[in-house]
Amino acid sequence: MLNQSRVDVLVLTGFQELHALRFLYVCVTCAAYVLIVVFNVSLVLLICKHGALHQPVYIFLANLMCNTLIGCTAFYPKLLHDLLSDVQLISPAGCLLQAFFVHVYVSVECIILTVMAYDRYAAVVHPLSYHNLLCPSVVSKLLAVSWTLPVVVYAGLLSASGTLLLCRSHVGRIFCDNQSVTRLSCVHISLMRHFELLIVITFVFTPLVLVFCFYVRILIISFQLSKSGRANKALSTCIPHLVTYVSFVTSVVFEVVQPALASKNLPHAFTVVMSMEGFLVPPLINPLIYGLKLPLIRQHVRCLGRHPIQISFFIHIWNKTDADLTVSKCMCFFCLSTPQSVHKQYLEAK
Repeated sequence: MLNQSRVDVLVLTGFQELHALRFLYVCVTCAAYVLIVVFNVSLVLLICKHGALHQPVYIFLANLMCNTLIGCTAFYPKLLHDLLSDVQLISPAGCLLQAFFVHVYVSVECIILTVMAYDRYAAVVHPLSYHNLLCPSVVSKLLAVSWTLPVVVYAGLLSASGTLLLCRSHVGRIFCDNQSVTRLSCVHISLMRHFELLIVITFVFTPLVLVFCFYVRILIISFQLSKSGRANKALSTCIPHLVTYVSFVTSVVFEVVQPALASKNLPHAFTVVMSMEGFLVPPLINPLIYGLKLPLIRQHVRCLGRHPIQISFFIHIWNKTDADLTVSKCMCFFCLSTPQSVHKQYLEAK
């Protein structure tokens, strides 16, 4: 007979084999989180600052980076705390809260990446009507749906999960998700499982099909235009999005099929790495790929290098003696700039 006493604390058991090298994992995790924050915040600020980047593709990209920051903030601080702790504990409410932000992060990411695929489809297949297809009102509506729909759906789902009576307290993950929590329930939850499957189909697999259709059409049009020399240019604008989408969807699909692979005795380290992949690889590579591949962003990044930051310190040392007044001037110079500007300042100083 199941123990139906109320569970006040949950234990994350996914850290069992990670204690031997946990300080190494702490250093790597902390460095990854800092880089993710710096890269993504820098790109968002760059897009917000420059009016030339206030275009649909860059607005979608800024929302993608903001969503990344939300998802990683829900994941990394708790992960760092758990790596430094001997026992990884979390309250049921805290677990559901983390699960909410994790699920919203994944869903918003999938929807925005689908919207970005539509943006590339409109730019390549319908270039003359692109501005009509993605006018400001359409962009606003797409972004409103991208954020609102996952928040409302998962708020309802996790509120229902919060009413379940839990009989067990061990979550076999390094972070919380709804399925891991509902498995601990004392009651039969087949209806909730079917609803959760419907949500996954809506937010993960339907966007996957749409992105596939968009890119099939893009490839067809690009090859038709190959004789005019436009195929490579059109495809090159899609490469950053394809790399981002494939890396993220790989992690999401693994998370979906992971329960079915539980009987395959996969190495625990492999399972942990694949669970983290969606919080590590896309958040790190997205700013780099888009910064290097999208022309306007690359242009503004290069402009930053042409405006060096110069910090000059002038120290005037006055030495007085009884015999006469002598002045000794010493100038100390510190400059963060390009080699050309350093050379020019050196000559002027001389």
